[in-house]
Amino acid sequence: MESIVKKLNKNPFAGLFSIAIVWSGMALGHSGVVLQHHYSPMGLADTLGSIAVGLLGFALVWIGMKQTETHATILGYLGGNLIWCGWFEWTWRYTAHFLKVEGITDTMMIPTEGGGSEAMEIMILSPELLMIQATTLIVIAMLIFLGADKETKCRMFLWFHRNFRLKPNQATPNYKRQHARTTAIETVFLIWTIYLFAIFINDPRGIKYDSMTAVVITLGFVAWGLYLCNKLFRFKRLAPTFRYAIPTGSILWLPIEAFSRWGLYPEIWIYPEKYTVSMLIVLAFFIFGVITMYRADGYRLNAEKPD
Repeated sequence: MESIVKKLNKNPFAGLFSIAIVWSGMALGHSGVVLQHHYSPMGLADTLGSIAVGLLGFALVWIGMKQTETHATILGYLGGNLIWCGWFEWTWRYTAHFLKVEGITDTMMIPTEGGGSEAMEIMILSPELLMIQATTLIVIAMLIFLGADKETKCRMFLWFHRNFRLKPNQATPNYKRQHARTTAIETVFLIWTIYLFAIFINDPRGIKYDSMTAVVITLGFVAWGLYLCNKLFRFKRLAPTFRYAIPTGSILWLPIEAFSRWGLYPEIWIYPEKYTVSMLIVLAFFIFGVITMYRADGYRLNAEKPD
């Protein structure tokens, strides 16, 4: 463990380790939602469980507000994921049910045992995904408001400030950032945004999952993610490395899902019962990774000489 902790202060190991944690978290989030839908029928018990998960997420963020930068980042990341899985996923699922929203299907050729293929109607976008799609302009509006914050350190927002002369004002001197809250918000919005991109790319009424446009956009995400990886591997401190790995891993997650739909490998995270061993390994790595990252903060601080 100690040797791994030491390496976490070096790149590219810190970046690779961080992005692997982010990918594991996204896979586990998908599996958790699938298992909840399968084993927890809609009703009071499911609602109370979702509320509890979301409250736990908020509690982690609140605890992280008074922690060191790395601890705050980890707790904010975990909290953001739990808030999404608990409250956001509940909202999409139950609202779609209450409104009686019907999913979007499309005809696909499915291979048969005899070596041929058969045309079948397949659900492309579930009702809850259509609820997410309906929030597109809400997300854009909220991102504009967040981008107008003069204290923001988000590299995407700063890029817009710099290149479009949109700097809202001078940042407050010695302003102390709330890393847990910032990381949680970033995590929620990245999940939300990647969902929206994936929905529009796969929507058979628009771009369509098997079109050349979808292929080009997906490869564009690969190039974007690799460009961010090049920057990620240059970070010199653990907490910023992990925070930068969250958007980097999220952007690369879209082609990871797309490649599985193209048949390059199975999408094990949405079939956790079929690939139980694989997902348990992912869960074990995620727990190990989070604990190691948490411990690495203490090791780094103890190893440094005081200013």
